[in-house]
Amino acid sequence: MLPETSRQRFFATIRHERPQRVPMDLWARPEIRRMLESHFGTAQVEDALGVDFVEVAIGDRFDDFDARAASPRGGDWPGAVGRYIWHDERTYEDGWGIVHRVGEDGKIVQWLSGPLVERTDLSRIAFAPTDHLEDPDRIAAQVADHKAADRVVTGEVVMPFKRAWQLRGLENLLCDMVVDTPFVEALYDRIYAFETERAVRLARAGVDLIKVIGDIAMEDRLLFNPKLFDQLDKPRLANMIRKVREVRPETVFFYHSDGKLDAAIDGLIAAGFDIINPIQPECMDPYATKQRWGDRVTLWGTISVRTTLPKGSPEEIRRVVRERIRRCGHDGGFVLAPANVIMYDTPLENVLALYEAGRDFTWDD
Repeated sequence: MLPETSRQRFFATIRHERPQRVPMDLWARPEIRRMLESHFGTAQVEDALGVDFVEVAIGDRFDDFDARAASPRGGDWPGAVGRYIWHDERTYEDGWGIVHRVGEDGKIVQWLSGPLVERTDLSRIAFAPTDHLEDPDRIAAQVADHKAADRVVTGEVVMPFKRAWQLRGLENLLCDMVVDTPFVEALYDRIYAFETERAVRLARAGVDLIKVIGDIAMEDRLLFNPKLFDQLDKPRLANMIRKVREVRPETVFFYHSDGKLDAAIDGLIAAGFDIINPIQPECMDPYATKQRWGDRVTLWGTISVRTTLPKGSPEEIRRVVRERIRRCGHDGGFVLAPANVIMYDTPLENVLALYEAGRDFTWDD
């Protein structure tokens, strides 16, 4: 049998055909990446681990903001590589006018405010995507090079619910969804148009897979009534996917939300999503999820970053990985990955055990 390439492996998986080994992905904190780079003696840790994916981006472009924003300060907190307007040593504002604060330990960030918190004047926000998104030609050659190197190329768009609550405030938005739905519809229309254009530009650049990233669930249910998801999000997500596939019909769509997502999965599949991530095991049973939806959607993730990876032994991690592959990947439709970003307190040997077990698994096992 000829060796299987990353691209062959992934597209067989999406077709619900069993690959020679399951595809694998890596989401990790900078501290974990540095540990891996030191261990392997190279910055190409994805190659060393056997990861099949690489990500590119279509960034935001706000001319007035860009003229005032400071150069990246660096650090390990999420978003540290970006340019911001700094209010003080730890508080910063992005191009949307959303304000965050870096924690005292420099590890995490907290949302503080957004430009729509006190008012609902949508003219305050620059929503025109043609003016505020990078050109796809900037990354097209990069995408082609990644494909030539046998990588599945991914790109992200923001789930509009996430952008909306960051602009308006979470409690405000959840109340608006009930008592002022026309305002939410108007806000969503603008954000969805922006993120749909980002997705279309990623498709024009040749990206294989588009990830829609943004939590809509808690550990026991959605953040809002599932009927509101069906009313507000499902048709707009379906429109996004339709417009992308008019440009590149083979584009694969991936949805990420932590928490218990069960109540939205049928709607996500109906909208056109091919992959659900991360199947957070504290909230969703991976095997029950596979049994209920596994013939219609690919599961991506399932390895806990709260218990298994930071607290388990390497042998326990290998056991969990083997069981996940046997029970979730026996007919394709499974990508092995951590259920979110691998946190900085995870032992190196546990990270290695995850990818070694995935790489070394054989169906004879």
